[in-house]
Order: sequence, then structure tokens, then C-alpha cells
Amino acid sequence: MDCSNVKKISDVTNQIDYVDNKSGGKDDEKIVSCGQDGNYNELQDKYNKHFKHINEELIAQIMCKCCKELKPTGKERVTWLEFYECMKKKLNKEKYPKTIEKLNALIAYHRA
Repeated sequence: MDCSNVKKISDVTNQIDYVDNKSGGKDDEKIVSCGQDGNYNELQDKYNKHFKHINEELIAQIMCKCCKELKPTGKERVTWLEFYECMKKKLNKEKYPKTIEKLNALIAYHRA
């Protein structure tokens, strides 16, 4: 997957299919999956909840890079804290201060 060609969150998640055999499990909200389970798209859900006022192409490309780097496909156990920290590292602080602020808030929430 070439992340520079990604325009939407679905460009990332459509690349990986997985079956969530433990849907609603105790750690489900803490663990990332870059794939899509049927109609549920975890990355799209996070975008809609936390980043909808930020350019989707930017967030999709950053999520793509972190998916490639961390490889959370449903088998690996990558936390949202790790994923948000990865996203933050991919951004220029001066160019995207509001996105960095949002990521800092999400990181603080997941550290608590």
C-alpha cells in the first residue's frame, strides 16, 4: 500500500479484511485494527469521533503509515496509545498544531 496515494480512511481499511472473533471483548476498545470487519471500520469510527474537522486525506495518510509501521491487522496487539503516538510522530508540529493538540489529548486519555 502506497500511503501517498491514500485519499480516504477506507483506502486504508479496504486493504485488510479480518474477522473480529472477540467482538466486544474486555480489551476491544484499547486495541487497534487497521482492517475492516464486515461493515465496521474502526479507523473510520475514530476519524468520525475525533478528527472529523481535520482533512480526511491527511489523517488517512498518517493512519496508513502507522498501519504499515505497527501492523495492527487484528492478530497483532497494538494499543490506541501506541497508534496515536505513532500518528503524532508523523506530523509537523508547526504545520498541524490543532491535530497535534487533539492527539495529545487522546494520548493523555489513554495513558490515564
